Amino acid sequence: MSPKEQFLPKRARSPVNPRLPEFSDEELARDWTLSQADREELGKARTNFRLFLAVPLCAVRLYGRFLEGV
Repeated sequence: MSPKEQFLPKRARSPVNPRLPEFSDEELARDWTLSQADREELGKARTNFRLFLAVPLCAVRLYGRFLEGV
């Protein structure tokens, strides 16, 4: 597991309600692309809910927690 996939300690997390910054194409590809295992697991969910599961999954890996109000 890469360091970005590990959960951050509470004091190292972002503020309670962070605003998402602008991402470069490279950052989007690196931080917001699902692995094959992720896609297989999300494929088990109903089509309507796959995006609602994929975005929080990537956010948890990147920020170490679920985002609120985004």
